[in-house]
Amino acid sequence: MNKETNEINADISPEQVPPVSADADRQPDEKSTRKKKIWKTLATAAFIAIIVAIIVYTAVKDFSGEDVDIGRIFQLIGSRWYYLLALAGLFFATILMETLKLFFMIHKTTHKCMLGTAFNCATLGKFYDYVTPLGSGGQPFQIYYLAKHGVPGGPAGAIPIGSLFLTQFTFVICAIVSFCVGVPTEIVPLSIQIVAYFGAVFYIAVPLFLVVFSFFPRAGYKVIGWGVNVLAKLKICKNPDKWIKKGNAALDNNKKNMAIIFQSKRILIMGSLFALLYNIAQCSMPYFALLLFPDALAVYGWTPSWELWFQVTRITFFVYCAITFIPTPGNSGAADGTFYGLFRKVLVTVAGASFTCMMVWRIFSFYAYLLLGAVVTVVIKISDRLHQKKAGIV
Repeated sequence: MNKETNEINADISPEQVPPVSADADRQPDEKSTRKKKIWKTLATAAFIAIIVAIIVYTAVKDFSGEDVDIGRIFQLIGSRWYYLLALAGLFFATILMETLKLFFMIHKTTHKCMLGTAFNCATLGKFYDYVTPLGSGGQPFQIYYLAKHGVPGGPAGAIPIGSLFLTQFTFVICAIVSFCVGVPTEIVPLSIQIVAYFGAVFYIAVPLFLVVFSFFPRAGYKVIGWGVNVLAKLKICKNPDKWIKKGNAALDNNKKNMAIIFQSKRILIMGSLFALLYNIAQCSMPYFALLLFPDALAVYGWTPSWELWFQVTRITFFVYCAITFIPTPGNSGAADGTFYGLFRKVLVTVAGASFTCMMVWRIFSFYAYLLLGAVVTVVIKISDRLHQKKAGIV
C-alpha cells in the first residue's frame, strides 16, 4: 500500500464507511425469485383452469340431454375392456420406444449400458414436456438429468436434442403422408386441415434449426451473434462478447456430439425406427378409444378394420399438427376440444359417448405420462436420499 492510499484511508473514519449489507446484495435476486414464483403459480392456475373449463364444458354439452344413459356407457366400456388394455399397451409402447432410442444414443456416446437412466430420462422428459408451456421443459431437464447421472456434459446436451429431432422429423413424415392421402372433410373441415399444414412446418422448425446449426456452425455463429446483439441493444444482455463466445463454444461442442450420433448409420436407422413407432403408437390411441362405442360407429358406417385404423390415425396426425401452436402444457384444452369437436360427429348417436371417449383418450395420451413421471420422480428422490445416507453425506 503506497503513501497516498494511506493518507486517503486515514481521513476516513470507520463511522463514515457505510455498512455493506448481505441482504442488500441478495434483495434483487430474492425479488426476482419471488416474481418468478408468482408467475409460475399464476401460469399453473391458468393451466388447470383451462383444463377444468374444457372438461366441464364438454361434459355439460354431452350429458345435458335427457336421453343420456350413463349405465349404458359403462356397460359398453365394460364389455370391451380389452380395448382399454390395448390403450395401456400403446402407452407403455411409447415409453419403451423413447427408452430404447435414448439407450442406444447413450451407449454410442459413452459406451455404457444405462437402461435405467434411459428409462428415467424418457419418462421425465415426457413429464416435463407436459407440465411446461410449448413442451419447453422436457429437453432442458433431460440434459440436466443425464449430466447428473453419469453422462458427460457434451453427450448429455446432444442426446436430448438428437432424440427430439428424430421424433419430430418422423412425425412430420407421417403427417405429410396423412396430408397426401387426405381425410374425410365431413370429419376434418378444411380450416383445420390448413392450420395443420402450417402446424407441421412449425413443429419441425426448432429441432431442424438446432441440427442444421450443429452441422453448419457458421450459420449458427451468425444467428447467435445477431441474437446476443439484439439483446444487448435492449439492455437485456450485458457483456455480449462473453455470451457470444459461450454460445459459439456450446455450438462447437454440440456439433462434435451430434456428429457422433448422426454419423452412425446404426443409431440413425434404429433411432428413426423407434421414433416412428412412437408416433404411430401415440396417434393410434383414438382408434381404440372409438372402438369402445361400436354402436355409434356402426351407425356412421365405420367397422373395426385396418382401413379404419389408418383413417383415424391420419385424422389424429391432423389434430396434433393443428394444435401445435397452442402454448398450454400438453396442448391442454386445444387437444381435448378439437378431439371432441371432430369425433362428436361420429359418436353423436350415443349420448355422452363423445365426452367419455375424449377422456379415455386423454387419460392414456396425457394424464398417464404425468402420473408415471410423478411416480418416477418420487422414486428417484428416495433412491438419491438413500445413496446419500449410505455415503454419509446426510
